[in-house]
Amino acid sequence: MVPDTVRVAIATNALGKSVAGHDIYSKLVAAHAHGFDGVELAFECLEVHASTSQFAEKDSREGKLRLAAKDIERKASALSLEIIALNPFGAYDGLRDQGDIESRLREADLWLQLCEILGAPILQMCSCIYPLQKPLTSNAHDIAKNIRRLGLLAKKYNKIVAYEATAWGIHIDTWQQTRDIVALVGLSNVRLCLDTFHIAAREAGDPFNQAAPVRVDGRRRLEESLAEMRHTVTPSDIGYFQLSDATVADPNQTGYPRRDLDQPPFMTQSRNCRIFPCEPQHGGTLPVVEVARAVFDLGYRGWVSMEVFHTDLWTQDRS
Repeated sequence: MVPDTVRVAIATNALGKSVAGHDIYSKLVAAHAHGFDGVELAFECLEVHASTSQFAEKDSREGKLRLAAKDIERKASALSLEIIALNPFGAYDGLRDQGDIESRLREADLWLQLCEILGAPILQMCSCIYPLQKPLTSNAHDIAKNIRRLGLLAKKYNKIVAYEATAWGIHIDTWQQTRDIVALVGLSNVRLCLDTFHIAAREAGDPFNQAAPVRVDGRRRLEESLAEMRHTVTPSDIGYFQLSDATVADPNQTGYPRRDLDQPPFMTQSRNCRIFPCEPQHGGTLPVVEVARAVFDLGYRGWVSMEVFHTDLWTQDRS
């Protein structure tokens, strides 16, 4: 069923980093206070909450995570917030080794159990990214076989798998690739996760170019990509839609909380520079409004989630 209204959520890790002391309850209160309808729960926020002293006596990782998930669900419900997704499940789609595949499916089963506890309808999955060092395939049919297994597992829990191409994906980095793979999977509960940042950055962005953050041919490429989207994607193909823009990244990562000069440029930009669309304070550089317009022009009216990752989120200032 395709929703007939847009509802707005925000990622929990876009409300302050847990490792900087921003606890999940404070983030839920902030989401409620700012009028959001729901949150997508970042697994890192769940893990940090599960590691707090109230769950310290439990003897297993799984047990702590389940209790923490139940606690988060209670707190969200009390604030009239829906938990729309658990994210991001990764390091899976292009795996070749059967042992690796089975291991990740066991982890996926735990995530789906957590979705059940949280009342979250969506398990979000991203394409494999740096620094994963596993044998991977770029063959769409083989990837589809892997995702079909995940989709069938998710069906047992009545959950949606929303598949996203990251702009720096090792083997899958465009929305067109995920569209084609989802079509090969052929399951109604396996859908696309579209993200304004990943689409605009991959098609048009130049992440380290302060003078020209959009490539010379970037807007043309993006226009062609979005024209293709309008002709090949329907609202029912979309699990949910994420919104963010970005500023230009520092190639030397000076002052960034997690410095890794080997990471791909788009990853540096994503980790440190993603901001809210149309945010005046920082000034975005990517043509993300065009992406959003194209998705809404399709008739999409489901969940829209703000997913921003900026160095500001590492500060301990709660204002």
